[in-house]
Amino acid sequence: MAKEGNFCYEYWRPAVTADNVVFCFDGEHLNVLLIERKNDPYRGHWAFPGGFLEEHETLEEAARRELKEETGIEALYMEEIGVFSGVDRDPRGRVISAGFYSVVAPGTKDLAVAGDDAARAVWFPVCDLPPLAFDHAEIFRKAIIHLRIGFHLIPIAFQLLGETFTIPDMQRLYTDVFGHGFDRRNFQKRFLNLGLVDAVEEGGGKRGVPKHYRFNEEAYYALRKRVMKF
Repeated sequence: MAKEGNFCYEYWRPAVTADNVVFCFDGEHLNVLLIERKNDPYRGHWAFPGGFLEEHETLEEAARRELKEETGIEALYMEEIGVFSGVDRDPRGRVISAGFYSVVAPGTKDLAVAGDDAARAVWFPVCDLPPLAFDHAEIFRKAIIHLRIGFHLIPIAFQLLGETFTIPDMQRLYTDVFGHGFDRRNFQKRFLNLGLVDAVEEGGGKRGVPKHYRFNEEAYYALRKRVMKF
């Protein structure tokens, strides 16, 4: 029942956390950032950066703050992926978590340093993750689904690739995200024919050196506008 005047409800309240699945592409593999927990529960186990919501912040603000406090890095892009409310997901009590996925630029990978209640901050290839604490394996499965959807709807792949990249770079990224290979010729032809990438000078023209490309943002949004017309 609410108290008259200050509207302070007397209902039981669970704790709320925000957990963040952070992706980075290093040119060879799509990686995810894990922290080794310094404290119980699950001390010494791997988990995603995250923590408890503070009174005067949104869930996304909490996710960004915890990422900065525990790893020292900031996300280029962040998206909520769902709520995780299993009754026994946290041995400390009833804790409900909002999950997010984030992407960071390639050069960010070497900047991650453990802080706050993280003993270590380490990047792992998405195809070779260690056992995860809490229900973070479920959170990861949801995050990779949302990342795949994002690849179709927003130019998130090019944020992961950085300013310039090669077609083999792109193909390795797409292979890791979608979990299967792509025919090299068809893959390259698709992006070049759609005009989504432009060739740049560096690396081009030398035998055996892959040509470098840059994302064509204008062509991307023009194509999306045409495709989304009914």
